[in-house]
Amino acid sequence: MEEKELTVLTIEQVFGDTPLDGRLPLQPSFSPDGRMLVYLKQSADNKQRLDLWQYNMEEKTSHELVNVTLLPALFFANISEPTQEEKAEAERKRMFSSGITTYLWHPSSEAILFPVQGALYIFNCDSKTCKQITPANTRQTDFGISPTGDKVSYVRSGDLYICDIQTLGETRLTDTASETLTNGIADFIAQEEMHRFEGYWWSPDGNRIAYTQVDTSNIPESQRYEINADEFVSFSQRYPYAGGQNAQVKLAVITLNTRQTLWINYAIPPSNPILDDQQAPYLARINFTPDSENLFLQVQSRDQQVLTLCAFDIHTESLSSILTEHQPTWINLHNNLRFLSKADKVQKGGDGSLQFVWSSERSGRSQLYLYYSSDMAVFECKQITRELGRVNRVVGTNGDDIYFEGWRESPTEQHLYVSNLKLAAPARQLTEASGWHEVFLNKDCSQYIDRHSNLQQPASLFLNDISPSNQEIIADNRLGRASKYSALVDHHSTAVLGELKAADKQTLHYRLTQPTECKPGQTYPIIVHVYGGPGVQRVKNEWCPLTLQLFAQAGFGVFELDNRGSSNREKKFEDPIYMQLGKIEVEDQLRGVDFLKTLSWVDPSRIGVFGHSYGGYMTLKCIEKAPGIFKAGVAVAPVTDWRLYDTHYTERYLGIPADNTEGYTQSNIVPLKKQLQSELLIIHGMSDDNVLFTHSTKLFKALQDQNATFQMMTYPGAKHALQETSVVIHRYHSIFSFFKRAFSDN
Repeated sequence: MEEKELTVLTIEQVFGDTPLDGRLPLQPSFSPDGRMLVYLKQSADNKQRLDLWQYNMEEKTSHELVNVTLLPALFFANISEPTQEEKAEAERKRMFSSGITTYLWHPSSEAILFPVQGALYIFNCDSKTCKQITPANTRQTDFGISPTGDKVSYVRSGDLYICDIQTLGETRLTDTASETLTNGIADFIAQEEMHRFEGYWWSPDGNRIAYTQVDTSNIPESQRYEINADEFVSFSQRYPYAGGQNAQVKLAVITLNTRQTLWINYAIPPSNPILDDQQAPYLARINFTPDSENLFLQVQSRDQQVLTLCAFDIHTESLSSILTEHQPTWINLHNNLRFLSKADKVQKGGDGSLQFVWSSERSGRSQLYLYYSSDMAVFECKQITRELGRVNRVVGTNGDDIYFEGWRESPTEQHLYVSNLKLAAPARQLTEASGWHEVFLNKDCSQYIDRHSNLQQPASLFLNDISPSNQEIIADNRLGRASKYSALVDHHSTAVLGELKAADKQTLHYRLTQPTECKPGQTYPIIVHVYGGPGVQRVKNEWCPLTLQLFAQAGFGVFELDNRGSSNREKKFEDPIYMQLGKIEVEDQLRGVDFLKTLSWVDPSRIGVFGHSYGGYMTLKCIEKAPGIFKAGVAVAPVTDWRLYDTHYTERYLGIPADNTEGYTQSNIVPLKKQLQSELLIIHGMSDDNVLFTHSTKLFKALQDQNATFQMMTYPGAKHALQETSVVIHRYHSIFSFFKRAFSDN
């Protein structure tokens, strides 16, 4: 039977197994020698399962390397349930797929390693054969491979192991794991808020491993409840609530040939007295120097206003401070430390030299700096970039050339740039097409993979030479080509970008999508689709989620605005939210509403607001602070009481609860300060372990005490993302039904 041509977009199509705007390869990367390019791809029959694919750069064709369902059945014998560590790892990484969800290149480029169901397999690229490395009937997490390629590493039941790839002989490196202590696994705060997912690090020479030991016994035990369709489960957990205790994180280095373990006291760097306080600092980042003789540690104070880059000399066991960053509000962490030289000897008194690139917001916006030293005792500093709007991510280095993503004219676009350490010239922009570029360079920076989209075209994947003369298409989702959405292009409402001014005259960027059938002389309802929280940017010149088209085809406009506090801007744009949340952000969203009321097609009596997570919080804050402005609101998984959220995120913006009682009170939703004057739908997963279901139950009780009428939709067994297909389809049907009813009363 021929497939019926699409004419009207439906919720089922948007969230079905076949993405209408194309299957984009995930996690693309070059082999270490640059000769192969592989990626993960959704299977044709199951969008949740990922398989391993290769793009042949000579033949310019793609083919499947490993299909999980075709692996020998013996690999999956006696499969047990995922461990709590595996479940936690998946949740922290927002990894909701199955099959091959990540992979590692062998340093020789001859093989690819990947975990499936907690076991590690190695795929030989020449023979196309696959074998299991980890012992049968075991489950592991946190896989790694030695730089020399002879060993793999992993964590089982909270202890760190290594295994010889050839002999499969296994060595246990730690034996202290317990219910409250793990080795080689990043702690909850590191994963969830600092985006450090590593709990151990190989030295470049393969002779040492640095690892963290996490002890949560000092955190008071609490209960987290998960309500499923047919059962109620209570979990004991040691959650670091704002103002409370954090896990105790120790750092050690083990020398593999001697099994000698060296513990590093990083809590009070001797050359940095400002960290000598009552609060244990955070261990934010760890890197070995290229010669494997030093560890670079990024140590962040509990108030997150001080970040010290320290060097630990493994031979002298001394810790010294290389640089210190200060901010009156908070310091944003980054992954832009890149070493530029590999000296034979890098230590105090030696004749080696060390150079590294570092990004900093000390000037008010993220820029690149070069640090260099001949003896590891005194480092000199040189600023590399000056004219750019912002440096986001260093993606490669090659000699004196530094490659990075960022923006120059507008934060709504992202491009690839190169800057030369020896030239005083401005950085050169390498990507030409307007829009949003995310790039992945090969080792020698001669080629890069470019994930590019803009408001007019879905994301496609391209292979480019650094010289712009050659470009190949790896995955083509452009309209009129491979995308099934091409059949609906005549009904597509292309968003437009614009600018407004905040109260302090800073620029606010917005993205506006009109209803598909927007007829002159008629007015339509509009939804303020909000996130508004720090660390996130929504307004970009990129292909918009098709959920916006669902609203447009249903007769709604959609308005998105990045208020002050949002990311990818100058520090002064982020800082106004410090010590009180939900105030400045709402003021800026209301500035957007004032603009909407000037548009002839917008019905000012039918303005709605909708958001998820911090966006759910913002939905409630908008309704609370602007009674009567919003006819209806949908709050999904909203934060309502910041004292119920974790230390690192919450204290970054609000400080310690005991020191900022008024700020927490004003930032919270519960209890609502004003009588509810809008139609309200609250949606929450009943097994949410990020924004606990308690946030919504407290709000339910507060609204009921006010005798307020509201609606709620809860999903048994669903967590924070509410990403199960049946859940997301039902959720959007509920949202559309709610808004249609609320606006039909007008």
